[in-house]
Amino acid sequence: MKAGMLNKAIAAIVILIGLFISACAPIRALRWWQPDLNDSSKFRNARIMPAKMPFRFISNTKQLKHQQLKNYLDTFLSRSNTNAFIIIKNDTIIYERYEDQVNQNTLHPSFSVAKSFVATLIGIAVDKGIISSPDDLVIKYIPELEKNDHRFKKLTMQHVLDMRSAIDYDENKETPFSDITKLYYGSALKNQIIGLKMKGEPGLKFEYQSVNTQLLANILEKASGRKIQDLFTEYLWQPLGAESNAIWSVDDQGTAKAFCCLNATAADFAKLGRLYLNKGNWNGKQIISRKWIETTTNADTLDVLGYKNQWWACYDYRYFKDSVSATAALAKIGARVPVKKTKYNGYYFKLKAHDYTAEGILGQFLYVNPKNNVIILRMGNYPNKRMNFENFIPKIGRQL
Repeated sequence: MKAGMLNKAIAAIVILIGLFISACAPIRALRWWQPDLNDSSKFRNARIMPAKMPFRFISNTKQLKHQQLKNYLDTFLSRSNTNAFIIIKNDTIIYERYEDQVNQNTLHPSFSVAKSFVATLIGIAVDKGIISSPDDLVIKYIPELEKNDHRFKKLTMQHVLDMRSAIDYDENKETPFSDITKLYYGSALKNQIIGLKMKGEPGLKFEYQSVNTQLLANILEKASGRKIQDLFTEYLWQPLGAESNAIWSVDDQGTAKAFCCLNATAADFAKLGRLYLNKGNWNGKQIISRKWIETTTNADTLDVLGYKNQWWACYDYRYFKDSVSATAALAKIGARVPVKKTKYNGYYFKLKAHDYTAEGILGQFLYVNPKNNVIILRMGNYPNKRMNFENFIPKIGRQL
């Protein structure tokens, strides 16, 4: 009898330890450590249904005028840890490459590319009156935050959208005890949001913090009374003509990890770029206001801020062997920007550009070039240190 009770007690302890390990973010982080391309298998996932009438880009990857580019990309990408690479110009796929047992139907992790989808959903919510204005105070929707810090009385949604919230939050991914680790591996994200505090005055300084996007998602859910994955499906994913199922990783309570963790096919991800190229219009239907798109992608604003409504600015980088050549080139075009030294003993300067990107860890890129009507999508793992997709992808887009 005593032996039986002892065995039951041991079994109960083992179960409790297992539950603790599975629920504790630092333990999960130690178990899995850094994020990788298979993380959706580690989490629970909400299914996102495709459109009943899917949109498909025209495919024409055998155009002779792009053969030289194709040969170059085939060689370059074969050693870059790239799983999917698509170039779309004028609604036509002119280059498409998959590697490492990946194909057109593979679901890729977005990581922080998801942030640009969430911000777009905020814009749609403003259009529909679900949210009054991006200038609304955050505490209008999550009043519990005010008791944590009086500075929440000044925090607007626009501050959060532009990563200028001054929330006290640690984005360091190198430790299992950081705030981003708790957010990524945590089991109750809403509890983390309600416990947020401030470390400064909002609006003064840019600081990239994933918690900002999770806060936006919570605001959407509070304002609408619906889960963000349901809003996303109805107002964005299906209207964009998604061809395939997608999944969004969720915590133990079913709250979407909105700052990351949307998994979809390469072609379906690229459709957000098409929406922005067309100023929010999708085949005659205005999905999001033209004003929101133009505010987000204004070249002058992006040049100054570097980041607007969860999209990154691109810059036109020019590289030179010496500072004299760089200075002469600046004088020739009449630009006044500083010349800086590269880590490889060269020199460069950067100019304002009109293209922009959504980006995620491990080198996920959704690049949009309105001047050339080009979208480039790259999905995969980190390339080697000498491969810089932040410069490489815009360079390709500007040549097409």
